[in-house]
Amino acid sequence: MVDLNKQYQCSSKAISYNTTIFSKRRQTYLIVDIEPVIDNSQPLDDRSISSLFKDYYTYAKVRQSQSGIGMNQYYFKRDEYANIIDGSISWDGTPFVKQEVLNTIDTLKNATVIVRPSYDCTCKSIEATIVDPNTMLLRNLATNGYFYADSRSIEYSSVKPDDGGTTVRFEFKNSSTNFNGTLSYLMRGITWLPSYDLCIQDDNTCSFQAYANIRNNQQQEYQINNTYFYSGDIQLANSYSLDLPYLSILRVAETSQAMANQSSIQADGEQEGFYFYSLKDNYTLHPKSSIRLPFITINVKCNFYYIATTSIGTGEYNGAFQRYYDITPDKFLPAGTLTIRDNQILIGQSSLPDVPVNYTKTITQGEDNDVQYVINGVVTASNKDPEEIAWHTYELLVKISNYKNKDVSGQLDFYGATQTNIEKTTCNSTNVNGNLIDLPFQVKKNANYQCRITVTLKMGINSRGK
Repeated sequence: MVDLNKQYQCSSKAISYNTTIFSKRRQTYLIVDIEPVIDNSQPLDDRSISSLFKDYYTYAKVRQSQSGIGMNQYYFKRDEYANIIDGSISWDGTPFVKQEVLNTIDTLKNATVIVRPSYDCTCKSIEATIVDPNTMLLRNLATNGYFYADSRSIEYSSVKPDDGGTTVRFEFKNSSTNFNGTLSYLMRGITWLPSYDLCIQDDNTCSFQAYANIRNNQQQEYQINNTYFYSGDIQLANSYSLDLPYLSILRVAETSQAMANQSSIQADGEQEGFYFYSLKDNYTLHPKSSIRLPFITINVKCNFYYIATTSIGTGEYNGAFQRYYDITPDKFLPAGTLTIRDNQILIGQSSLPDVPVNYTKTITQGEDNDVQYVINGVVTASNKDPEEIAWHTYELLVKISNYKNKDVSGQLDFYGATQTNIEKTTCNSTNVNGNLIDLPFQVKKNANYQCRITVTLKMGINSRGK
């Protein structure tokens, strides 16, 4: 079982490590220990990031351990602050007397700058001071006149240009206060999603591979040291959409074939509907990238068959059978994307919900026009008394055709009525299940199967009756 208290402890090494928690949709999240790759001029601090997201939207809870003397300030770059959810910034630690959120562009006020023409002309450069950094209203030092300038034409001579970031400031009791605590906030941008490959060899033989797909929508690169995966139901008060679509993957880091053959992710247990997994291997999560890692080893029992559903009527009508896949896992499957291949041929994909251990999940993957049915129906009897329950007796000639070079099996279902009774049949097997007639079949390669069903349907009170 994963010890959350230990995971939030800060590293004592010279380079601090981060802990990140992600989640997928409303049902999974993960924790990873990471070492950020950042500009050496920026301070390093311990982070614990937890991400909760639903419907491909991401929410990340960032925890930063901070300590010092006097005032505590933290700077967010513009794109980083844009991903922070309003009202989520909080401080847990030394009591503060005031919290401020400041746009750092205000630090440019009264700064001396040089305004150079942004196009070819004989104009001279202008020395000025910034009056309003938000609108770039400047005062000409030579004429004392005011004018607006394009920020791209400004040369900063007394201060460093600002990227429009934001500073969070905490003031404590006095300037000599020793503070210690955790700055936390919710953000968007990092996701993980399980995916599964189901490879069918024949109707009852298959192989199954599980993967964990982690995506970084941030500009930051991370060296991952430890990863902790969680599956469970996580609820948030509000939903926020992402600017980037989930499938917009700019860079993908693939695992080696050796890693794919044996998963390094281990199952750690379950508690009240939460399932825990861990990975101790190191890997790099590049900016704007996705990485696919082998997930836990899962064995599945599989069964492939055909099903079609039709009505009982008169005349000739026909249709094709749909492909059905039953999978029964020996371990819990977190919700994810399932890709199905039959003898290396892509059949399709399906969104797989959470699947409990030893539960049989059925997936449908379109029609197979090589397996078809034709039905000819006639009414052989019906009631004539308008005051009696309406009933009709049908004789159905059923033909199932297999145009494949292999045997097929499946089931043809007929919608019946409130009361459905089979009077007689030449079919090998039929069964009435509520208002359905089930006709299981097996057809040899390049062959047909034919049989007859005589069935009586009782519809209820005749429409002309009392």
